Amino acid sequence: MNSTMIREDAQHRIHSQLVRFLPRELADELIRHHTSVTYAKDSIIFLQGSPADLMFWIMSGLVKLYCPRSDGDRTLVRLCGPGDVLGYADFIDAGNRHLQAFEAQALTKCTIALFTREHAVTMLEKLDQQTLLRLIVQLNTAWSSVAFWFAEILGYSFRQRLDATLKDLATRFGIEDKRGMLLPMKLSHADLAEMINGSRPMVTRLITEMIQEQSLYRDGKRYIVRSAMLKNGSANAVLKNGSANAVTNGHTNGQKNCKGRLEPKSTISMNLGNSALPLGVAPARRFSDQFRHV
Repeated sequence: MNSTMIREDAQHRIHSQLVRFLPRELADELIRHHTSVTYAKDSIIFLQGSPADLMFWIMSGLVKLYCPRSDGDRTLVRLCGPGDVLGYADFIDAGNRHLQAFEAQALTKCTIALFTREHAVTMLEKLDQQTLLRLIVQLNTAWSSVAFWFAEILGYSFRQRLDATLKDLATRFGIEDKRGMLLPMKLSHADLAEMINGSRPMVTRLITEMIQEQSLYRDGKRYIVRSAMLKNGSANAVLKNGSANAVTNGHTNGQKNCKGRLEPKSTISMNLGNSALPLGVAPARRFSDQFRHV
């Protein structure tokens, strides 16, 4: 598929999402007034503290969203992909300026549609009351899911975090395969370790266990999440085996054998896709299908 076809497909995907909560004429206007920019792998898209006058809608590729910490490290907030919006989470400084709360870096080569915040506000001012109320309800659902995820993930084991992360990636980006869902991106063990706040050796051990259990397959440098895992989760493998050692089943508090962390360190990944749930958690509709956001 050439770049022109990819851009057209991405624009169609963006438009189909916009018309779910915006009148078609406003969705068309937003599409007409965007600027597409391509970023190379590992490029910084925006930094924390930069002016928050732009919004970024990912058309193709993957982006890591980070929250910088005062010690110089970064917390991985979310792995974002096509259809995700970046750049609207901001804070106001002493000079009453809106500044970016997070920073974004391209994990792969990506194309992003840029919109000015001013134009987005102008569009919202044109909405009727009923449409605005519907949008507010969707935003509330989305933000509520963020709070719920952070509260829930505190009790996850590392195995459950990896399960949930792989299921989320499969739900959002997976390509159907006779064995399950193929993850199209190449993710190293270091990448996965950053997503679950674990060490690379720990992730290597967990991946090996999952492949041995046949809940996960390897296809070259890519992974295939087995269909059974997507339906039921593979956290039951940990529960059936009883208490595991602290390396593979420890929580964020009281980790015993997790030395040799990655640099930069990360804490908890926020992967908010539907079905990213450990065994025993009801598959509630935790994230709005109409509005995916970051």
